[in-house]
Amino acid sequence: MIYSLSHGDLTADLMVGESMQELDVEFSKRQDGDLVYLDIELNSTVVQKFQEIQLQLKLPFVDMHSCWTPGIVGNPISIRNKGICEWRYGFESKVSKLAPVACLYSIDNHNRLAVALSDATESVVFHVGAYEEERVALVLLKFFSEEQPPRQHYRVSLRLDMRPQAYYRAIQDMASWYEEGRYPHMPVPESASLPVYSTWYAFHKNLQQEEVLRQCAAAKELGCDLLILDDGWQAGDSDRDYKYCGDWQVDQERFANMRNLVDQLHNTIDMKAMLWMSVPFVGRCSQIWSDFKEQILFYSEKNDAGVFDPRYPSVRQHIANTCQRLLAEYDFDGLKLDFIDEFDMARAEGKALQPDPLRDTESLQQAVEMLLAEIRFSLEALKEDVLIEFRQSYVGPAVRHYGNILRVHDCPNDAIMNRMSIVDLRLFSGDTAVHSDMIIWSPQDSVESVSLHFINTLFAVPQISPNVDQLSQQHKQVVKHWLSFWQRHKALLLQGELTAINPEMQYPIISSRLGDEMLSAVFAEIPVKVFDAGEKFLYLVNGSMKPRVIVETAQARSVRVQSFDCKGQFQSEQDLLLEAGLNEVSLAISGYATMSILNKA
Repeated sequence: MIYSLSHGDLTADLMVGESMQELDVEFSKRQDGDLVYLDIELNSTVVQKFQEIQLQLKLPFVDMHSCWTPGIVGNPISIRNKGICEWRYGFESKVSKLAPVACLYSIDNHNRLAVALSDATESVVFHVGAYEEERVALVLLKFFSEEQPPRQHYRVSLRLDMRPQAYYRAIQDMASWYEEGRYPHMPVPESASLPVYSTWYAFHKNLQQEEVLRQCAAAKELGCDLLILDDGWQAGDSDRDYKYCGDWQVDQERFANMRNLVDQLHNTIDMKAMLWMSVPFVGRCSQIWSDFKEQILFYSEKNDAGVFDPRYPSVRQHIANTCQRLLAEYDFDGLKLDFIDEFDMARAEGKALQPDPLRDTESLQQAVEMLLAEIRFSLEALKEDVLIEFRQSYVGPAVRHYGNILRVHDCPNDAIMNRMSIVDLRLFSGDTAVHSDMIIWSPQDSVESVSLHFINTLFAVPQISPNVDQLSQQHKQVVKHWLSFWQRHKALLLQGELTAINPEMQYPIISSRLGDEMLSAVFAEIPVKVFDAGEKFLYLVNGSMKPRVIVETAQARSVRVQSFDCKGQFQSEQDLLLEAGLNEVSLAISGYATMSILNKA
């Protein structure tokens, strides 16, 4: 059965199979100002498993050139894909993965169609791209594709925004819509915006208590105020697998006194501390394996561990109690909760596919949300300002309710990927703290190239993960300069009005404006508009690896320019007349300049 609606050139078809019994379907359209909502309501007189239904939208390609999505999608799956894919290559959205949103936009950065589904918890397969047969953009949503428990009712709304505003405003509006509705965000304390030193890339699992303390003291001197103690603190071995996960007991040979480590961080070094934990894994070598081996979704050969089935209350209680114990026993300020996207019903096997009266829900997504709620509220009972970090791709509106830090996915040494993913997160994450992936570089690299990592991550909270002992004095100067620069301008960078053009070019110009100040970072030889948004003072950061920046102004202006190199060392001061139109400004590679208006020419 097909139910059809239209709005201008947009058509919408809801396709419902006829195999479901006694099902009443309501498919309607409503408008709220310039926004359109498509409402779906399913009501059954009997309890039954709903079969897959599909909602399909078609819209002609008129001034529509690219597509923004909330994560890594496309064909082939590309870490930098922001183009128009074939419609058939979709992505799954659920409580622990991405979000059911997309924005089709024009090359001049205007929104053409921004789509958001009200239910960001249940599993939905989301396709967006080109339907070549009809030369139209196609958006296809598939509901109930994942194994679902029987139900009688389901209601959902699809929000359509075709206002010709900036694409980034359309994305920010979608984030606000979720936040004002079902998914209010978790409070974000000031400590969520402290620069981070992480042990992961520097040491992986080869950790020792005294070495960690020594590295933290050195990182503090460089400007870091928060430690994330990553994988390797727990009992087990140094292999890159998870066969010992589940017990979460401290390895006494590596950390003879974990509480003392945290106390020294707090009281001597003056750093806060978070602890890494892999939420879903229970390994065959753990002491609890025999207790939980029948309560797993599947066994992951890749990770050498089982994946807990959170539909069992005993599983959720074990995980939440473990999180609470680690916080209470060692006084950590928060937890980095990893791998929650491994809760995957598509890979469930054996007993997990059969009903079990020991479960209190058969819905995996509902169970994951219950687990995250139990973790958050049990930790907040201990520390009101607790920090909880999640990592791409578990970054949607539902996750923002259970965590206050969202970090870019692993992209070691890739400054461009870090930049693109930061902006993706910033546009769709409201006030939730967005962190970069951990910055690392080679000891042989130039100071200008090292600086690029910090310039590309300016608009997020920086995380770094070098072995500080291996840094040259010049590299230390670079790190100290850029972390100090970031601290001085943190409010402007994180709280200002963010604009970022051309996602399909990995955001080559990013700006933030607060009051009469603006900071613009330029990553390519394309003109950056200056003094056209009401700002009177400008920070211009050169991330292009060229010794100049091209600026464009609507009218001639006299400005005072002070220039600094990539280590923050003063270079020059001069008064310039910027002619109306394009102007070339000399600027050190990976350096920055300040510009202030003197008068109107």
